[in-house]
Amino acid sequence: MPGQLSLFGGKRQRGVKRPSAPEYALHCMVADTLRRWGNSDWRWTHIASGEKRTPRTAGRLKRMGVQKGWHDFILLSPQGRAHFLELKRKGGSLTDEQCELAEWMRHAGYPFAMADNYNDAVIALRDWGAVRTTIEVQ
Repeated sequence: MPGQLSLFGGKRQRGVKRPSAPEYALHCMVADTLRRWGNSDWRWTHIASGEKRTPRTAGRLKRMGVQKGWHDFILLSPQGRAHFLELKRKGGSLTDEQCELAEWMRHAGYPFAMADNYNDAVIALRDWGAVRTTIEVQ
C-alpha cells in the first residue's frame, strides 16, 4: 500500500508532467557540430536574444534594435544566401513573431528550418550544405 502524499511535495508526486529539457543543450550540440564538421566556406552565428533578462537590459537591447522573432542560428553560404535555423525544446512551437518571420522568409526564398531534436537540426544543416555530408544521423 503506497504511503500518503504530502501536500507540499514536488510536482512529480502530484502527477504534473515535468517540462522537457531546456533547449540550451541542443543549441550547444548544434554549435559544436558546426565548429567541428561545418564547411569552412560557410559563416554562421547564434543570435543570443531569447534568454531571460532584466527589464533594463531588455530595454537597452530593444533600443539598440533587437527585434522579436529572429531565429537562433543565421548561416551564410559561400553563394551569398542566408539560411535560418530555429531550435525548440522537444514538442515546442514557434512564437507568433517567429511564425510571421518564418513565413516572410519562405515567401522571400530564404531557407528556414525548425528542429526540436539534434537529428532534425543536422539533417537541415546537411541538406543546406553547411556541414559535411559524412555526418551520421541516428
